[in-house]
Amino acid sequence: MGAQISEVDEALQPLIPLLQATDKHAADEAWFQNWMKLGEKLAALADADAERGNGFSASSKFLRAANYFLIAERIASWTDSRRLNAYGLALQAFQKGLTLSGAKVERVEVQYEGATLSGWLRLPDKAKRSPAIVFYNGFDSIKEMHYLMFADISARRGIATLFVDQEGTGEAIRYHGLAKRHDTEVSAGQFFDALAAHFAIDSDRIGIVGLSMGGYCAPRAAAFDPRFKCVGCFGAFYELDEDWQRILSGGQAGSVSDGLPESGRHAMWVTGTTSIGDAIAALKRRSLEGILDRIRCPLLVVHGENDRQVALSHARKIISGAINSIDAELRVFSLREGAAEHCGIDVMSMQAEYIFDWAARILGGVRA
Repeated sequence: MGAQISEVDEALQPLIPLLQATDKHAADEAWFQNWMKLGEKLAALADADAERGNGFSASSKFLRAANYFLIAERIASWTDSRRLNAYGLALQAFQKGLTLSGAKVERVEVQYEGATLSGWLRLPDKAKRSPAIVFYNGFDSIKEMHYLMFADISARRGIATLFVDQEGTGEAIRYHGLAKRHDTEVSAGQFFDALAAHFAIDSDRIGIVGLSMGGYCAPRAAAFDPRFKCVGCFGAFYELDEDWQRILSGGQAGSVSDGLPESGRHAMWVTGTTSIGDAIAALKRRSLEGILDRIRCPLLVVHGENDRQVALSHARKIISGAINSIDAELRVFSLREGAAEHCGIDVMSMQAEYIFDWAARILGGVRA
């Protein structure tokens, strides 16, 4: 997400004595405090740059500040009132960083269920009408994270990408209480409409990509909305399997590990439920069984061989179910190559480059 390794070290060095701590709350609190402190430092340095008229320098520091505030927010409990404040500071720094960056980027908002869904649209530098991608979050990720990871990769390939907070993620759940739902084609259709109406977008060349649990959202949307010309998954998510039901219930799963400090509470929050049983029931509705044969457009599933959050079997199920796709491809990244962890998080650019190269080929972008 654009961090500087020395700043990461600055945040983590004081935590080393807590590696063996039995007081998990104290360790989580130290994590939160250190990343917040680093975010505040970078935001202050960015303000000083901006006052001197050094907008590009300020931009890079504001974006790193946003990054660090988000890493602090991620570890905080949903019951901690400071979490929303940290998130707000991240968004403020992020928007300042975008404004000063010189990149062609716009905020997009669509009306949804009496509230608002939002996204950041990164446009390529060229003036003519571009192909576009709607990019969906996972279980817990948010649009600013994906912008920082992927916006430059997509724009360089002549693809406009709309990084969104769909229901149950980012601003949608934190500011508007819009919980996750299974029929993801509803919000995807509204984001499609927003792109199709944009003067710089070619409405006949719009695809959709989802990351992690977004690897359910994107194929579901493409199955029910044939306007999408391609669909891609960073890490597949076919259904809430038994391993993840055990994890959300506070148990352990043999081949799958948890990626959050409070996955069960997070599941309740983002589904708008008050018990883990109800949260699991809501998430079990998010299954691709019986609908993948509706996909006609090209489909790409990229998955890591060593994915320890979502088993590789999810990717294989998606490909095997998409019997009517004109071009269904599974690309598995091996341990030997790298990018073998969940969504390629160990070498993030590798899976991203593969997906956006594929999208450029399908939608008519550029690859060289």
